[in-house]
Parts: sequence; C-alpha cells; structure tokens
Amino acid sequence: MTAQMNENERADFYSRLRRFFNNRDRLCRALGIRVTEIGHGWATTDMTIEEKHLNGANVVQGGAIFTLADLALGAASNSHGSMALGINCSISYTKPGLSGKLTAHARETSAAGPLATYVVDVRNDANETIATFQGTAYRKREKLDLSAWGEDAGAPD
Repeated sequence: MTAQMNENERADFYSRLRRFFNNRDRLCRALGIRVTEIGHGWATTDMTIEEKHLNGANVVQGGAIFTLADLALGAASNSHGSMALGINCSISYTKPGLSGKLTAHARETSAAGPLATYVVDVRNDANETIATFQGTAYRKREKLDLSAWGEDAGAPD
C-alpha cells in the first residue's frame, strides 16, 4: 500500500498511524508509552521511567520493557498498511532500566507472504542496550482504515 503513495501521502499515512497507536492502545497510554517515529518497516517508541514502572527491586519491571518493545513491533508491522498482529515474541534483558527515558527501535528483518520478523533494540538514555526483543507478526488481508485519525483526531500524538 505505502509503495504506491507519493511522499506527502506516505507522511500523512505514518502520522495517522502514529496517532492511531498513541490513542487506541489503552495499556500503552496508561503506561506513558508512545510511538514517536514510524516509517516503512520500522518504528520507534519511548517511555519516561516513572515510579509506576518499577518492580520490587527498584528497576523497571520486565513487563513494562516488553510492552515498550511490543508497541514498536506493532507499529512497524502495521506500517505496510495491512492489519498486523504479533504471533510470537521473545525478549532478553541485558541491563536494568533505572531512570530517565527508554527508547525501543523496531526494524523489519524479513518478510515472506503474511509473516514478517522484527528485531527491537531497547536502549536507555546513555544509548546502552538494556533488552533485545524479537518478534514475528502476521499480516492480515484487512487493510487499515485510518480515515478517523487526521490531524485533529484524539489526543496529541
């Protein structure tokens, strides 16, 4: 879908897709996780670490990091214009999240038919990798309808 668009149409599509995720994903909205950038086969999400993200050891709870990476996977896999859903994901934690902001960058590594794979790097403010997430998404035939997500739709992206 996005291959047939001109530059302005593509920019509008990605802007609408970002607004869609930032408004419709209620868990991510509650956790303060948002899509910051998106393009063809890739996406970036971020989260400012707050008290609510910490576990009993005073480090960011693994589920919050997983959710940050999962949103990046979701945005990247939907960037082609078809509804896509994660069907298999794994994560390796390499360093604790302590304070500041965490950023997750998803990139598509392969796509064949309805399946596509992604690697998501989660980094802290010092640009150190704190987790690596791998996921597979299934692309449905259903096209995304982002007509309701124009410039004035929902909360600010």
